[in-house]
Order: sequence, then C-alpha cells, then structure tokens
Amino acid sequence: MAQIRSKRDAESFMNAFEETAAWDEAGGKRYFVFADRERGGSWTLMRYPDGAWTIHGKGETYCDDGETRLTAEEACAFVWKHRAAVNRAIGEAA
Repeated sequence: MAQIRSKRDAESFMNAFEETAAWDEAGGKRYFVFADRERGGSWTLMRYPDGAWTIHGKGETYCDDGETRLTAEEACAFVWKHRAAVNRAIGEAA
C-alpha cells in the first residue's frame, strides 16, 4: 500500500482495506492498528464484512469503552487526520 499523501490516497486506503488489514478470525472482521499520538497508545480501525467501520483506542492509562461506530466518510476523515501514524504503520508492515 502506498503512503497517504492526499485525501484521494486516504479513500484508496479505505477501498483497499481488505488488502492491507489483518483478519480477526474470532471477531470476524478486518483490522489495522496504528499509533495514537494524542493519547500515547494505539488505535484499531476495523471493518466488518457488512461494511460497518469502527475504531477503538487503547493505551497503558486508558481503554475506550467498546468500539465506536463510524460512517465510511467519518472513517476516511479519521484516517486522513491520523495519516502520519497510518503511514508509519503501513511502512512497518511493508
């Protein structure tokens, strides 16, 4: 996967999520983990087979209460906002 340098790249990342994200057999979803630079932990972006998007944050001093559901547009905006951390995770996975 190429680095995210534009909003169009963020959309491409979302459209090709199945190619980039790992599969969670137990949870029945695809997931992609990257650093939460604001809170010092990690974000997990998830997509379910029905197309639903969710996020969850976790760190040493915090753990979000469950997953937060996002629309496709909100998920893409979230990736764009956190593109530096997403790009780092993409680079580490390559």
